[in-house]
Amino acid sequence: MKLIKVIMMVMLSVVGLSANEDLIVYKMDNSDGKITTQTIEDSLTKSGFSVQENRDMNGPFKIQFKETSYEIYNLLTAYHKELAPKLVIEHPRNGIFVPFSVAIYKKKGDKFLHVSFLSAKGLSKITGQSTALYKKLEEETKKAFLKALPNAEVEKLDYEPLATDKKLYTEYTLEMEDDEADDNKEELEMVVEGGLKPIGFVMASFNEFGVDLDEVKNEDFEFYDAYSLCKLKVIYNVSITRPEAGAFAPCTMVIYHKKGDGKTTIIFPNVHNWVSTLAIKDKKLIEILDKAQTDIEALIVNSIE
Repeated sequence: MKLIKVIMMVMLSVVGLSANEDLIVYKMDNSDGKITTQTIEDSLTKSGFSVQENRDMNGPFKIQFKETSYEIYNLLTAYHKELAPKLVIEHPRNGIFVPFSVAIYKKKGDKFLHVSFLSAKGLSKITGQSTALYKKLEEETKKAFLKALPNAEVEKLDYEPLATDKKLYTEYTLEMEDDEADDNKEELEMVVEGGLKPIGFVMASFNEFGVDLDEVKNEDFEFYDAYSLCKLKVIYNVSITRPEAGAFAPCTMVIYHKKGDGKTTIIFPNVHNWVSTLAIKDKKLIEILDKAQTDIEALIVNSIE
């Protein structure tokens, strides 16, 4: 009876460690320091990815908040050069993952280096659509990271996502004919870019993805631009307890005009992703996230009015 009781207790403890399927988190013993943020970037580049940004966040954390609990905390943005155009051509909304985000982190005193990014299920959850390309992107991303982290194991997060009925992307449209789109693009983007700093946002990178579409002979769009945006106050506070949150930061805001649609579209993943996938219940963190969402929405509304 005692043996049966012990086995049952072990089984219950294993069941209790349920994985968060929205995220993939790798961890690897890096006591010797051979794996760096640069070797990880190099692995992605060699595996067919374009790395847009690989930014050390500890410096900004120390400057603005006077401290950090991390030896390493980098936010990396990248997209797969072959799959990204296919994603956007299949559905323009997929551009919010062009580029996608990755967190690379190691806590002070910890021997493990971690890498977190969204799974195919996490991508599908945000856009509300399913495509084989999400799974293919997940596979290629896994391969690239496992080359960089040859002895890595998947880390099981000790929380499940919170259920939500909220739309996980925010979208605005501006009525615009094709022949007006290019002329109005510069003014629209100038107003958006100019309004980021006053509300605490940083443009981590800018990607004129229309060039990539031109390279694959696609002419569906008048233009297609992607902004990687980050608000330091958000990622710093959330990362204290949820370092894997870097899979959402920076977030990609896309501004595009598809020929024949009669509209220019602005779309980006919103903060409800953070709350749901990261199971955030702390009221102060939710207030910080909601403030960021309200501020960016107000900026866009003022830009398109």
